[in-house]
Amino acid sequence: MSEKDLIPQALKRLLELPGVTDILVDGAKNCLVDVGRGLEQAPNPYESEQELVSAIRQLAFDAGARLDLAKPAADFMIGRVRFHAILPFGIAATTLVSIRVHPVNQISLSELAATGFIDLSQRNVLEQALVNRSNLIISGPTSAGKTTLLAALIAELRERVICIEQMPELQIRWPAIRIFEREANQDGLGEISMQQLLTHSLRMRPDRIVVGEVRGAELGQMLQAMNNGHSGTMATLHARSLHEVPNRLISLGMLAGLSQKLVSNLAGTSIDLVIQVGIVNRLRKVVAIGKLSNFDRNLEIEPLNLMAAA
Repeated sequence: MSEKDLIPQALKRLLELPGVTDILVDGAKNCLVDVGRGLEQAPNPYESEQELVSAIRQLAFDAGARLDLAKPAADFMIGRVRFHAILPFGIAATTLVSIRVHPVNQISLSELAATGFIDLSQRNVLEQALVNRSNLIISGPTSAGKTTLLAALIAELRERVICIEQMPELQIRWPAIRIFEREANQDGLGEISMQQLLTHSLRMRPDRIVVGEVRGAELGQMLQAMNNGHSGTMATLHARSLHEVPNRLISLGMLAGLSQKLVSNLAGTSIDLVIQVGIVNRLRKVVAIGKLSNFDRNLEIEPLNLMAAA
């Protein structure tokens, strides 16, 4: 049975909507989809809570993930579709399923420019940053296009890019390769963290290192790698605005056991550009590009004059 055949027909109808990127199933009553215009109501593919629970547990099982009373929340992938599921076992009133649909093929900067995701001046800055092997952080809120832009930047390269991800979301082609985080088993053994994967990636002769999303202690190791000469490193970061990025970096660095002063020094000297993505009039796009600096021991960010930079 192919991965496509594992998905029930009722759900497949939503997944086949042109341009669909997100499907949110909240119990057996409510459903939202995003086909490029923001979230809109859609018919729920399930008629009862029992049908939804049965379907999502079977999907998780087929994907090799555990989803039951003892572990009522799980992330898993089936093909290019990422599922996040929460069962109503003491942590929710109803079953909640969040689905992200990734593109079949790699998307390019040219295609992003054609859709209005980036303008000409932003494209020029990004292309020059790749040539200069600049260290880049792509920042933005949920579903604003961070992974989309990161994948487009990787698509411009023909290098050995080691992509470190929580789950396999980036569309890449060889010589780029990817390695994934792994949860512990039922005995609490076998966990492989993002931080451990960064250590492994440094021994794999990377031309560049990409971190799918910086969420914790791996930030410290990534900043150290940047400062030790691993130029061209790229990562995504969850932040609602460009000016939230310094505090977000400091908070994550402190989770790694680093002092605020050290995080400011490392980030201010190693991260070359921060690209902020957002949703404007329901469209995903780059809204600003900024440069970090460590001024008087404080990490600060200044937006670039993109027309001048172009």
